[in-house]
Amino acid sequence: MSKFIHKTTIVDENTTIGENTKIWAFSHLCDGCKIGDNCVIGEGVYIGTNVTIGNNCKIQNHALIYEGVTIENNVFIGPNVVTTNDFTPKVGGDWKNDGRFKPTFIKSGSSIGANTTIICGVTIENNTLIGAGSVVTKDTEKNYLYYGNPSKKIRKI
Repeated sequence: MSKFIHKTTIVDENTTIGENTKIWAFSHLCDGCKIGDNCVIGEGVYIGTNVTIGNNCKIQNHALIYEGVTIENNVFIGPNVVTTNDFTPKVGGDWKNDGRFKPTFIKSGSSIGANTTIICGVTIENNTLIGAGSVVTKDTEKNYLYYGNPSKKIRKI
């Protein structure tokens, strides 16, 4: 077993990278993040402080996974997916302790389509499929397809 980290990738201190994981060019893994085994992290991906990503995940190019996000096993994150962690962003203040910081959970087996935005504080349940270009503003139910802005439950999968 081995891992591959492209020479242009920035890996901050206290970062854990699992076996057989590949991390491509110009990505940034921030302090304390944990990446599981058998993952692929695409080009230009940002993974924030203390983010946890499970095993067998694929994070496509230019995805932004901010602090407060937990991704379980076997999850696909499409290119240019954006997560948020501050419900009402503004400059200044103690944003982590003023009630605006909201953790987000993406459960096992889920697939998030390209250019999706995930508003903080939601849970994307197991085996959920989010269509490309969606804006997820509420918790999902497991085994359903969601898409749109805001995303809506379409059908069972």
